[in-house]
Amino acid sequence: MKVIYHHRTRGDGAEGIHIREMIEALTKLGCKVTLVCPSSSRRELGISLGMTGVTGRETKSIKGRLKLFLTQAMELVYNAVSFFRLFCRILSKRPDFVYERYSCYHFGGVAACRLLGVPLILEVNSTYAGRFNRRQLAFPRICKWIEDWVLRRSRLVCVVSDPLRQCVLDRNVPSDRILVTPNAVNPSQLIRDPQMGNSVRAELGIDKNSVVIGFVGSLRRWHGIEFLAGAIPKIIEDCPGCVFLIVGSGELESNLKLSLENEIFNGKIKFTGGIAYSKVPSMIMAMDIGLMPDSNEWGSPMKILEYMLQGKVVVAPKLAPILEIMVDGYTGVLFQRGNAEQFVEAIVRLGRDASLRSTLGRNAQNFVLAERTWSANASWVVDSFLKSR
Repeated sequence: MKVIYHHRTRGDGAEGIHIREMIEALTKLGCKVTLVCPSSSRRELGISLGMTGVTGRETKSIKGRLKLFLTQAMELVYNAVSFFRLFCRILSKRPDFVYERYSCYHFGGVAACRLLGVPLILEVNSTYAGRFNRRQLAFPRICKWIEDWVLRRSRLVCVVSDPLRQCVLDRNVPSDRILVTPNAVNPSQLIRDPQMGNSVRAELGIDKNSVVIGFVGSLRRWHGIEFLAGAIPKIIEDCPGCVFLIVGSGELESNLKLSLENEIFNGKIKFTGGIAYSKVPSMIMAMDIGLMPDSNEWGSPMKILEYMLQGKVVVAPKLAPILEIMVDGYTGVLFQRGNAEQFVEAIVRLGRDASLRSTLGRNAQNFVLAERTWSANASWVVDSFLKSR
């Protein structure tokens, strides 16, 4: 089976991981996959800076509003580029279907497929004009029209959570055309050397007997970085044998370092900055506890699954997509979103109980290896496509 994987993203963060893993999983199923995307997206995956677009603070000024307008106008214009690029590749490759990652204002891929009579499977990781308005829009009515149009004209729609499924159902897409395919893990990335964690700790100057509490991801507001910063001093006070390992960077990095200057000086917090994604599994191996301070109401957090794959216990908020992959007290520990007291209590309790950390981490690892793999996602997509023909 011939497949074109089409996207219009930068492809260097979590979206790049998703793209790479789905392509690999489809290839392992025997599909011949051709990647069609902007040339600038073919870069190394990493946990780095990379806040794009226009912030809410910027749009309060005339200059910021103008920037918002021009930026999103260019996204609309870019449909001509993506349409032509995909149109030409479809003519040359003659795929059985196109698998596209949905982007805001993007309709070029669906238009090319409809014109040439090729089925399109649309992967939706977030919506922009439905229940979950991810970004500030310069053209909200246009965005809604485009989003409705592409959702209804795709052969199948793959969403990463049940809340997103409900959002797509709101747009009058038949339920039998919607698949829930959450983010997943690649078993080949499981590190089986138990000494890897100690080696990384030694490189970072962390005592091997410390309880390492880690965070992996971009240091952005929606990841709960400010919430985490407020909790760290109390956690260190109640669990003096712990050390925090922050893997990644972002627009809040300088603020975080400034607010925790004393803890950093005392060696209680280690920052790696932006790193290549290939180094993330070994960094996680150096941790005892993996943190997800906050998330949104529709996404499938990649970092939780990455922690679980390496057998690390996770502390995360009680949000619907997270409840789909974690069971409180069995595969991790959940707290009420925004409740700092519960967050601190959960981490301190785990920090003091190595046996509990081990049990929950092992349960989590067994779950993701059995239930959440990219291969399973790809198989379901292909089988569902074949049934839809």
